[in-house]
Amino acid sequence: MLMNIALIALIVLTVLTAARLLNVIQAAATLRGQKAHEVSESDNQLNAFIWLLYLVGLLGMFVYLTVKYYNDQFVPQAASAHGEEVDSLLNLNFIVISIAFVITQVLLIWFSWKYRYNKTRRATHYAHNNNLELIWTLVPAVVMAVLVLKGLIVWSHITDDDEGAINLELYARQFDWSARYSGADNALGKANYTMINNDNILGLLSPESIMEQMTLLRRDSTVTDSSIVNGFLPEEKLGKEKTRLRRIIHQIRTIAGFRYEYETGAESFASTYDDVIVRDTIYLPVNRPIKLTMRSQDVIHSAYMPHFRVHMYCVPGTETYFNFTPIITSEEMKEKLSDPDFEYRLYCNNICGATHFNMMLPIRVIDGEAYDTWAAGKKTFGQETTERLAAKGWITRFANNN
Repeated sequence: MLMNIALIALIVLTVLTAARLLNVIQAAATLRGQKAHEVSESDNQLNAFIWLLYLVGLLGMFVYLTVKYYNDQFVPQAASAHGEEVDSLLNLNFIVISIAFVITQVLLIWFSWKYRYNKTRRATHYAHNNNLELIWTLVPAVVMAVLVLKGLIVWSHITDDDEGAINLELYARQFDWSARYSGADNALGKANYTMINNDNILGLLSPESIMEQMTLLRRDSTVTDSSIVNGFLPEEKLGKEKTRLRRIIHQIRTIAGFRYEYETGAESFASTYDDVIVRDTIYLPVNRPIKLTMRSQDVIHSAYMPHFRVHMYCVPGTETYFNFTPIITSEEMKEKLSDPDFEYRLYCNNICGATHFNMMLPIRVIDGEAYDTWAAGKKTFGQETTERLAAKGWITRFANNN
């Protein structure tokens, strides 16, 4: 507290001292027969020289900051196949920006020195020059066209589908991540928001999950309808309960449509059975392409894996995609960085609420054999659903389909 008071007092005294010093300078100018705000030849010379010193300091600081901070701490080593292309594009952008920065600042400050006020020199009225206009229009246009074209090429490489890619879904919700692997058939099963409940947070569709959700919703609709009819609720609470009932009925109708598709053979929902859901650590095989499919349950999130140069928004109501291939295992990266505690991580890079900062998930890149062993030991969604229904004592004619 005392330190804050002392700091405030120091700032106030500094301002007052500066104000008094300006008054003294003005008084001295008046005694010399100058007007208070008249700028002398020596003042112009001094200001122009100070600008040259500023240019030296500016360029020196630019070089110092570039060397000090543009390194692996600022841009960590790329650990994906396309990361080198992204880094190359980033470096090219920084080079172009740096050249433009240096040229414009040197010209700006050189002009302020060269064309400083001089009583013996008259200003020239220079209204227009077609050649100059052409140069500073075409040069930036060509440079921008090259950068955009190179960016489109890199983006095309990132978004190209690989038939052998592992299908992996990242599911975001406040404030955690879930990862869903496509299983043996390498196809992600269907999902729908009306299927979301405490035991099926991704809203996956299977005959068993349809039956389970239908049972839960019918029970909720019965309770809600009873509270509306017999609850003697206040007007505000009654309106909310009616809205809730309408939403439940909408969900039941949608899910009834899914059940009809299954019963008529239009859709088997078989791809969902072998999907594997993890919520603790994402495991990825090295040197095998990964196709990320991203969804969000609530608000806009952003899947960010800095070492893999992966960054894509997760948007409610739609799916986004990103392809990449890990090329450095977690153990190899630990050795490269001399950091035994290093871990790749998945972050949310879009502020999504109060504990956004804590929304992350570890990623471990391992060799292909270790990955296959890990994947073989995970329970599938079909197994988890069947076990959960059996624990509840629910008998369903769909159980044998798994």
